Amino acid sequence: MCERSSDVRLDSGLVSGVVAAQFPEFADAPVRLFGAGWDNELYSVGADWIFRFPKRAERVPWLKREIEITAMAGSALGSAAPRFEHVGAPSDLFPYPFFGYRRLDGVGADESGVTDLAALSTDIGRLLSDLHRIDPAQIPATPGGWEREPWSDLRAELTAEADVVRPLLPPDLLAKAAPYLEGEVTEPPQDGPCRLIHNDICPDHLLVDPATGRLSGLIDFTDAMVGEVVLDFVGLIGIAGYEFIGQVAANYELPLGGSFDAKLCWLARTLTLNWLADAASQDPDRIPKHLSWVVRAFGDEGHDDH
Repeated sequence: MCERSSDVRLDSGLVSGVVAAQFPEFADAPVRLFGAGWDNELYSVGADWIFRFPKRAERVPWLKREIEITAMAGSALGSAAPRFEHVGAPSDLFPYPFFGYRRLDGVGADESGVTDLAALSTDIGRLLSDLHRIDPAQIPATPGGWEREPWSDLRAELTAEADVVRPLLPPDLLAKAAPYLEGEVTEPPQDGPCRLIHNDICPDHLLVDPATGRLSGLIDFTDAMVGEVVLDFVGLIGIAGYEFIGQVAANYELPLGGSFDAKLCWLARTLTLNWLADAASQDPDRIPKHLSWVVRAFGDEGHDDH
């Protein structure tokens, strides 16, 4: 079985029965598929609620851990973090725990249509500051030991998928990316400050009010862990380029550590290429979006020396 496939089959009818059996107040609420990722399926229940279901047994420890971490994040971030008000137990209808939370206002940061990003950069910088102040000693370890993953593994993954990526890049971009695809650009040292990080900051998880351009929420703490803070800045390349990330960093209230820019650049280029490879093999419809992220990661001349 593919590590990202599902070992359970869900649809709106089954979800309606699963939710209603444990939370009768939703018995008559309409249910529809809201979205699906590699690890979970999400369903809207009524107008205001999202219920999330793990796709495989191995994701259950992650889900239980996420419930605990999200509660901590909610204490630090207030209404910007989801609150899991309904936690469902395994049953004959669905074999794993699941949870429901009130839908947060806003759209994905890359769908907001906002062109003046100054206020958004301020909001993200302050939110990351509040999140990273949470005591890392309270955070349970990841089931997969991700905290110990060396960045050399990211380089190895990219070289292994290089043949998938090369045909997707126009010649000028391929020339810039070639040293990374060939594994010639050594990873920077992992010696920065380690705090609780979301570890999957991206446009899909940062919600923005399109009317005001202000940040309204941060969702999906599945991959949260204690790690280098730079990892919570890399995915911002999906919103805008290095100048925007620099504005976020300028509004960040904690030390970033030495060599932040070099780490950011190496990670942005390596990870956007890896994400492009994942899109090519898992979800080809996402190739154009991830290709645009690669363009941003390699497009800032001020970072060409890293």
